Amino acid sequence: MVSVSRGASERARVPATVRRRMQPRAGTLAASLGPAVRAELAEAGIWLALVAFGLAGTALLASTDISLGCPRPPWHDGWAPRLDPLVVVPLAVAATVIALTAWWASTIRPPRSVAFRLPWSVLLLLGYLGSLAFSLALALVTPGDLAAGLRAPADLLAAAGAVGDDPLGRLAAYTSTTPHAAAGSVAVLPAHPPGPVLATWLLTRAGLHGAVPIGVLFTALGALTVPVVCVAVRSLCHETAARRLVPVLVLAPWSVWMAASPDAVTAALAALAVAIGVIGCEPERRSVWWALASGLLLGLAALFGYAPVWLGVAVAAAYFVRRRPLLNVITGLGALLPLWLFYAWGFSWPDGLALASAPRPSVGAALAWIFLDLTVVVLATGPLAVRAARRLRLTPGWPFLVGATATMLFAVTLGLAEGGTERTWLPVFPWLLVAAVAPRPRPARPGDRLQAGSLPVILVSLSAIGALGLRLCLGGPAT
Repeated sequence: MVSVSRGASERARVPATVRRRMQPRAGTLAASLGPAVRAELAEAGIWLALVAFGLAGTALLASTDISLGCPRPPWHDGWAPRLDPLVVVPLAVAATVIALTAWWASTIRPPRSVAFRLPWSVLLLLGYLGSLAFSLALALVTPGDLAAGLRAPADLLAAAGAVGDDPLGRLAAYTSTTPHAAAGSVAVLPAHPPGPVLATWLLTRAGLHGAVPIGVLFTALGALTVPVVCVAVRSLCHETAARRLVPVLVLAPWSVWMAASPDAVTAALAALAVAIGVIGCEPERRSVWWALASGLLLGLAALFGYAPVWLGVAVAAAYFVRRRPLLNVITGLGALLPLWLFYAWGFSWPDGLALASAPRPSVGAALAWIFLDLTVVVLATGPLAVRAARRLRLTPGWPFLVGATATMLFAVTLGLAEGGTERTWLPVFPWLLVAAVAPRPRPARPGDRLQAGSLPVILVSLSAIGALGLRLCLGGPAT
């Protein structure tokens, strides 16, 4: 009794204001750190289970008699597990990004205040540099010599060299001289419109020669995807979500295929088209010119890849959200202008699309490729895809997901670039992760950033590990 009364008297001597300060602080730590970490670990476990299921199913399909067109699916480059001492380079880049992310996350103090230590423009620049550095570092681990992962595709360079002094003639003969795409083939010409060939030809005419310089330029242009996507998310969602998306995109596993890929350029063009459309329909802007620019960029992206034009569905959904439906007409006309121009020069986009559609030998092969494509998506998007799936209903950025889903369905239905999904779907992957930074609970207003939730540092770290693991297990790029 004495000890109990003594403890009670000691607690009574503590000022009531101090006790009130101590209790919420302990409660806030327990509420913000404990459940957040448990949720991340659960999502990581779900992703690992999906990866195991996908890889087991892939091995089972590879052992059957179904003709897939790939010797070692789902990758055209095949599997080549190895140890490479150069892995310390991307590991150092990833560790730096994760350390900066953890430091930055400690400056965000939900739910009543948000401290932004870095200016928005500086964060975008760091996101671009981080994406470029991680992609280049992963390319160094590609099997072969040091520059093997930085070389532009050989068939693209050969086709650009064959253009000579007659680009319009090459354009007019594109569909008649290009072979039909075969299942499992990732050759640039059958799987793509003539945009990459003409762009490479222009680069060589401008004095940029060699597979490595052109590949590095493709990588630098593709790294623009990260800041451009974040700008679009900031407009349609809120700044906190856009800021938290930066490290998510920088260390995403699809960075393995961003180096030296013409599809990385397509991703940047498509992202820029979506961002301009979303920003342009903001109430205070003169949206007509923005909508036209968005359409022109969508048409240009369609000349680099057949499926990414369907990301325009995201722009149309954003117009719906902001009650600007007439802008769809302007954007649609703008998207048709580049296609009409190339048609006047002799290239028919529908005929090229027919060439890119790989024939399906059987229903079983078609179903197998759907499974393999989904496995690629799980591996390429990383564990943040699980969080994004769990928070779909919470994000105001749902138009981005609608556009990405429409693009994937279009590609799967026509069998575009089976065996090269990891490259040709690069324009789609970033939009699939927008919901991963959705607030919980959902804010009352689209611009409310006060309950954005915690930054998933654990999942971002596992995503970087997944990228490193993929690069050490995969073969070199197709030549």
